[in-house]
Amino acid sequence: MNEPKLHVWQPITELTNDIMHADLSFSDKGLYLKLIDIKGNEVSIIYDQISVTQDYVWTFRYTGEVVRSDLGKLAIDAVNKSESIDEKSLCFYKMSNSDLIKWFDGLPWMGSEEYPAVEHHIYCSNDGIFEVISEYEPKFIVKKKSETE
Repeated sequence: MNEPKLHVWQPITELTNDIMHADLSFSDKGLYLKLIDIKGNEVSIIYDQISVTQDYVWTFRYTGEVVRSDLGKLAIDAVNKSESIDEKSLCFYKMSNSDLIKWFDGLPWMGSEEYPAVEHHIYCSNDGIFEVISEYEPKFIVKKKSETE
């Protein structure tokens, strides 16, 4: 069995590595995750497209950082192997050989075999890990601190 592996994903560079606030909401308009760093910069991560599952995402979960401490070494390895990364900015990750996708594949419905482009997206805050399974990348809306005042 292949081991999970993280890949650095840095679609934005406006957040520092110190996320002080996270807010997750799911409604009939989509899945929204807002992250705010120690400087007050914020990004809204928005999944608002209907997927092949007839919902905005396949699944999502939140887990405390201690519980997902298994990701620490994988994240360090991913950062060390990355050739183009802004080290002052927060990194997100995509996971290959995903445990969450494997779990979803075990449900009595379609899965990654039928839709191999599905991805496991990982967002870290100071307190926990947000994970999303989706076949599309979300929108990112950035507000620098000077824009939020």
